[in-house]
Amino acid sequence: MHEPTGLRERKKAETRKAIGQAVLYLALERGLDAVTADDIAAAANVSVRTFHNYFDSKQEALIAAWRSEVQVHVDALRDRPAGEPILLSLEHVLSAIASSVVDRPGSIAASTELVWTSLAMASYRSVLLDEAIGMITEVVANRTGTDAATDVYPHLVTAAAITAIVTAFQFPSAGSPVPPDRERLLHECFALLGAGLQRAVAVRP
Repeated sequence: MHEPTGLRERKKAETRKAIGQAVLYLALERGLDAVTADDIAAAANVSVRTFHNYFDSKQEALIAAWRSEVQVHVDALRDRPAGEPILLSLEHVLSAIASSVVDRPGSIAASTELVWTSLAMASYRSVLLDEAIGMITEVVANRTGTDAATDVYPHLVTAAAITAIVTAFQFPSAGSPVPPDRERLLHECFALLGAGLQRAVAVRP
């Protein structure tokens, strides 16, 4: 007997996700260059042939995994209370990402290096970033009653939020062996955005 179409499609989606997660975890552990199709297939509990049926390359599988991660956070933003100020919603969602750094800083550092600086991913990362920005901008526009096609506001809000988390992650540790508290830095960035980038300046005597 043939499986119902819905069940078959769900199994395909689950297999695709398993492969994407496998290549993501292996790449974080070993570096993408050291990961083979055999490794990915074994980690995902599929055959190498199945891997190639779903993805043309390990880079493509990795991007699929990252798209799934981005979608989770975009959905979380969409699900925030409708009356909540948009900057507060963005801060809440992005702080969840920042807090995960505390739990697994090595993995986050490796994944950042993997996606944003790896030469193997160079042709993919700009596409992924553009997609993420577009998805967030769409949610911001819907939440603020603006039109992303004609209004600069949702684009500016999205850019400011992304700049905040990039700043929090790239803030230097000033030679300290202990990395900065990225989540605290993120909240500080959003506090400054909420204040219109105005901050108290100490008056010199």
